[in-house]
Amino acid sequence: MCKKLVQMMQGNIWISPNSLGLVQGMTLLLKFQIGPSLGKSIFAPKDYSSSQFRGLKVLLAEDDGVNRTVTKKLLEKLGCQVIAVSSGFECLSAISGAGNSFRIILLDLHMPEMDGFELAKRIRKFHSRSWPLIIALITSAEEHVREKCLLAGMNGLIQKPIVLHQIADELRTVLQRAGEKL
Repeated sequence: MCKKLVQMMQGNIWISPNSLGLVQGMTLLLKFQIGPSLGKSIFAPKDYSSSQFRGLKVLLAEDDGVNRTVTKKLLEKLGCQVIAVSSGFECLSAISGAGNSFRIILLDLHMPEMDGFELAKRIRKFHSRSWPLIIALITSAEEHVREKCLLAGMNGLIQKPIVLHQIADELRTVLQRAGEKL
């Protein structure tokens, strides 16, 4: 995933071994444009102020630590109040412990022990289709994945690697579909 993101930024990434041949670190090479850009930016095409989703309570279930941290920071930049967990079981515990305070649950589809599909089904078993709203974090845009998400009771999806405008656009779409005002 890191390699794909770096390549989208027209860069390169590779691991650096030590003298024993073990991974010691990584090297990242990126190009930066000096001066104003005349092209369209894919990272901030609109103004995504922190007030847009201020106070929106979000539960993030993502097993990968880097993805969890980045996604949490992006959600907080939009003004969301975020609780992040690393497994499906932690997600279910957080939901039951918080009552109905989470409006949105973002969940990774490929978590160990309990994947996102099973987690969504368990959430829907005890909650309505409109509370909480569930958004899947996916790694592919294949049509069968979208259909499977909807059948499991999810309300939307975001394809990785995640960028700020994708989260903002999908949050807005899912909330508007549910009849929520922003």
